[in-house]
Amino acid sequence: MLSRARAARPATLVVALLLAACSSNPPSTDVPSPSASHLATAPACVVKGPPAVERPWWDNRVFYEVFVRSFSDSDGDGIGDLRGLTAKLDDLNDGNPATTDDLGVTGLWLMPVAEAVSYHGYDVTEYTAIERDYGTAEDFLAFVTAAHERGIAVIVDLVINHTSRGHPWFADAIAGGEHADWYVWSDVDPGWPGAVGPNPWHPADNGRFYYGAFWEGMPDLNLRNPAVTAELETIAAVWLHDYGVDGFRLDAAKHLIEDGPDAQVNTPETHDWLAGFRDAAHAVRPDALVLGEVWEPRGTTTGYVTDGSLDVVFDFGIGTTIASSVQLGDSNSLVVTEAEIADRYPPGSVATFLTNHDQPRIMTTLRGDVAAAKLAAGALLTGPGLPFVYYGEELGMVGTKPDEQIRTPLPWTAEAPGHGFTAGEPWEPFANGAETANVATESADPLSLLSTYRALIRLRSAHPVLAGGALTRVTASAAGVNAVLRHDGAATMLVLQNLNREPVPDVSLTLDVGPLCGSPSAALLYSSDDAAGPAPAAPLVTPAGGLGGYVPLPELPAGSTVVIDLSP
Repeated sequence: MLSRARAARPATLVVALLLAACSSNPPSTDVPSPSASHLATAPACVVKGPPAVERPWWDNRVFYEVFVRSFSDSDGDGIGDLRGLTAKLDDLNDGNPATTDDLGVTGLWLMPVAEAVSYHGYDVTEYTAIERDYGTAEDFLAFVTAAHERGIAVIVDLVINHTSRGHPWFADAIAGGEHADWYVWSDVDPGWPGAVGPNPWHPADNGRFYYGAFWEGMPDLNLRNPAVTAELETIAAVWLHDYGVDGFRLDAAKHLIEDGPDAQVNTPETHDWLAGFRDAAHAVRPDALVLGEVWEPRGTTTGYVTDGSLDVVFDFGIGTTIASSVQLGDSNSLVVTEAEIADRYPPGSVATFLTNHDQPRIMTTLRGDVAAAKLAAGALLTGPGLPFVYYGEELGMVGTKPDEQIRTPLPWTAEAPGHGFTAGEPWEPFANGAETANVATESADPLSLLSTYRALIRLRSAHPVLAGGALTRVTASAAGVNAVLRHDGAATMLVLQNLNREPVPDVSLTLDVGPLCGSPSAALLYSSDDAAGPAPAAPLVTPAGGLGGYVPLPELPAGSTVVIDLSP
């Protein structure tokens, strides 16, 4: 159990204690020095060997979700394309760690880029052909090469649960051809309750009914059919081998195989199918990332990685918790959720995010509050898990349902009508606020949300402990202050977030039993908006490796994120 916070000790006293302990002269009579026994029994720092578990290549990366249609248009037709994306890679990561004017992301997730019927690409018609609106296979290969040259990994959306109703397989199935058993059929309408909407059974021109969980335009594939599975594994091999991608985000991963009206998601057969697909992908490329969309509570999502169905699974709870915590000043919910993520998922197996392409944008949820958005970014990018940033989130883009309005074009400049995205008419109007929430304007402001994301991503990349380290909660004396230690065998970081709307003075930190050792110094690694003021005081480590009334700073500014290095 964690103890209650002890009374705050002024930072000036902490500094005096440290000076007294280190001085060769007798301590001042009015400033008590720490006892010799206290210092003598502080745990010694032990040099440890390499970690017992090898971390996967994606463990210390930050991914960026891109909707190619809305990112950058190279030919003026109003639709973003692969050449436009390639031309903007230096803005995402220029490959030079010494520069600070790029976002610094080291992974990209592309929403579907295969040929499809709808603008979003999730109703695929040809799995290995590049969407003609986006360019050619040569354009995609050039993009992957350019991304890899900059140290950016690339994963693509792979839609394995369903195809478009316009796919040639489905036309052949209706005609009774060789693909007749590639979809899920019934001679009558079973009238099941919908897994994501109304009755998932839809009438076909052949007089039968087909299962389509999401809507009639996307019939589900019959993954019990070995021929379908073999074809999807071949398709995956083309993307991994021929196109050179580094892995997949599997859409609708919990929906794959149904077992009756009351068992349409998360079935044992779905887990088994995914495990086989993962093995097949790893047979082509052993380090391929197989990441699944499982929109479920944590108790369900963890099962997909603990049983080997997926390499990584998205945690859908963390974004909601971060948003509500920064709005309400609820540090307890935030730290409990962070601790659950760190404890429940195996190392390197959980992906975190604020919002994605199916949800209202985080800035809309936060009602345009830039300070809250900075806090949310701080929580995501100093917390456990593999973080994903939805394109435009770093600018504070807004948008809510319908889906087109949360997938609007990215504004690169303040100049309407094209905002640097296109020389033509954009496929979808820009979201409100593009005149100020754009790359050029925010790049010129060191206190902008974009500048905050750049600094936080650089911080995380420079300190792997923030990605893969263990998490220990520290009790803070002030409500609304989230305090955790991130630590591994080599480094220890103290992360502080003041979720309050007011500054909080003399926050003291208590930890009964902890990972600290020896006599660590304290170095300020990050302070949002450079708001932390003086250098932090060094802690006195208790005999149990914890903290007793440690006051690192005289004040935590309102809405601030601070990271302090307490490594031995």
